[in-house]
Amino acid sequence: MNLRALTLVPSLVAVLGVAAFGQACTVTSTNNGTDAGSSGSSGSSSGSSGSSGSSSGSSGSSGSSGSSGSSGDAGGDAGSPCTFGEPNETRDQPFAVQLGTQYKACLGATADKDFYSFTAPADPEGGYVVVDLTNVGQGWIKGGFLTTTDNINVYSDPSAGVGSSLKLYIAVTSGTKYDFIVEHYVGEEIYNYDMKLTYTKFPDPSVASHTKATAPSLTLATASPGLFSAGYKNGTIPETDYERFYKVDLAVGKVTVKVDTVATDVWAKVRVLDAANAEVGAFTGANVGASIPASDVTIATAGTYYIVPSTYVGPPKASGTGPAPDSFSRVFTVTATQ
Repeated sequence: MNLRALTLVPSLVAVLGVAAFGQACTVTSTNNGTDAGSSGSSGSSSGSSGSSGSSSGSSGSSGSSGSSGSSGDAGGDAGSPCTFGEPNETRDQPFAVQLGTQYKACLGATADKDFYSFTAPADPEGGYVVVDLTNVGQGWIKGGFLTTTDNINVYSDPSAGVGSSLKLYIAVTSGTKYDFIVEHYVGEEIYNYDMKLTYTKFPDPSVASHTKATAPSLTLATASPGLFSAGYKNGTIPETDYERFYKVDLAVGKVTVKVDTVATDVWAKVRVLDAANAEVGAFTGANVGASIPASDVTIATAGTYYIVPSTYVGPPKASGTGPAPDSFSRVFTVTATQ
């Protein structure tokens, strides 16, 4: 028997045995992210080096090192991986957003809610804000507006279904602060969404007509423009906020009044008031969106009068789902002829 071969056998056995042992002790870690996101288990220690060969043989190869464990998922808001705007789960902690800026956010699991706040620009005309929730993940999303001064939910609505986008609008008043909430409609999935709030100023050609004290003068036989619009200052909009005042000097006799190009969501009315605020005539359109045809009023005493277009059967919607309504942009005209 070859004595050199016998000398190498124990060394070869040792090498193979240690290498096999190194493979058997390699650990693959499992992990579950907690609310704060715990790290995964570390991998096993490196495998042992192979035994050296005999003095006359070559040394054995080193055992392979154990694989490292994977790190745990990052925790977040109610189990969510996202942190944008957090913490903003209550109306006392809203995240202030800029109008016209696109944001990427997400809803966490269970009862997570995202509160945001925004302030209407200081435009005397007022305007409206449209919120677009798009690129919604696998969840059923809901949005809503609140007036900050009294915490009234003036409007809320869900999307059409899981993963659907949502568009909401609200009429706003110059310099007023509002809150917007995003929440789950049904379910408790974790999902992302994109959000953008866009402001548009009302194209009101006669801001002065909003009050009797600042009423602009109406030129007889000349159409004067106006807009049936009003924004939220608190949870309700008084119907008187839709009144528009135009001042005119009238002689004794008949005056003919009409209102044209009425918005499709407005049922219009027009009144004629004397200087003491007494009504001397009033007319309405036939239905929603109808103009008020030329109508005669008898003036018994010459003097200053006020022509007052307004809404008749309830004001138009100032908040809702979908594109902004016609009354936000359609300018009416009022004409008095004598």
